[in-house]
Amino acid sequence: MNSWLKPVKTAIALNNGFVLLTIISTKGSTPCSNGDKIVFSGGESVFGSIGGGNLEFKALSFAEELLSLNSNSIYLKKYPLGASLGQCCGGYVKVMFESFIQSDSTNSWIETVSNLLHDKEDFVVATIVDNNAEIEYSSKKFVYLNGNSRPSLDDEELSSLINKSAKDLLLFSDSPTIVQFKNKSGSVTEICFEKVLTSEVQPVVVFGAGHISRALMPILVNLPIKIYWVDDRAEQFDKYQGDTSQIDVICDDFVQSIPDLPDSSYCLVITYSHQIDFESCEKMINQNNFSYLGMIGSEIKGKKFRDRFHQKNYSEEVINKFICPIGDKQKFLKSPTAIAVTIAMDLINFIEHKRQPESV
Repeated sequence: MNSWLKPVKTAIALNNGFVLLTIISTKGSTPCSNGDKIVFSGGESVFGSIGGGNLEFKALSFAEELLSLNSNSIYLKKYPLGASLGQCCGGYVKVMFESFIQSDSTNSWIETVSNLLHDKEDFVVATIVDNNAEIEYSSKKFVYLNGNSRPSLDDEELSSLINKSAKDLLLFSDSPTIVQFKNKSGSVTEICFEKVLTSEVQPVVVFGAGHISRALMPILVNLPIKIYWVDDRAEQFDKYQGDTSQIDVICDDFVQSIPDLPDSSYCLVITYSHQIDFESCEKMINQNNFSYLGMIGSEIKGKKFRDRFHQKNYSEEVINKFICPIGDKQKFLKSPTAIAVTIAMDLINFIEHKRQPESV
């Protein structure tokens, strides 16, 4: 969630309207997953994707129409992914469109979400919509935390339902989830619940602030991760002029910084010295509290490091967690950007593989 907040905050700061698109349900074969998002502002998508193709084209066209209405609104639209849409997936998706024009009504829940992410709290965002997918409604959003939703609701029955459903979602259910509420008059309201687990924001440590690491940062800052960037040369950080909202800069000795890094980090070793590379990797292996330890370099360099680890009697299980080389497997393009892309691909593939449940 942290990634889409940045373009939303930018739109608010510029007093630009925006539309937040969220996949809230899928069935059958689809090019997207529940929870996928797009932020649409200034006539273009500024974050995310819901699968591309004609689905995304049609959805963005509708988002542009919503902005032209110049009012806050919410819609649910169902898209069958068949011949009528020019796609052959065969399933369908339901998309929630939230149009935000008046920034004052948006700031409250955006700031609440931002603060909770900063404080590493797990929470649920509840959005009240109506049962009719083709009629415009006022958007009402609530943030659930520790038994209560913010802001409070005058309707005690609806407030109780939101709090109970949000609590159950945090404990048991997938996200997003749609719950129908039938009030005493018989009218039905749909509520979309989306949980945010800060444990899903993975810590990534980058050792080294040289040209490849600086090319890597614009890619990493758009992922749902928290970055810890380590180097003992302050002037190297100054050369990076990009987004730093997800980056903690640590200007310190490489090895001495390691005990203070988060457990289960995904570590990328890209320093300026083979000796620093080895000392940093050895410290990580000695602590053995990392999820991933990848180092840039040649296969020969990786073999020499593994041989030295064996000589120091580290266990085979821990040594096997050390990966070298990472990235740079192509022969044609050797620019820092191309190498950074392949490093990011290795990291993303490893995180995704780790997140998949093991088959029984």
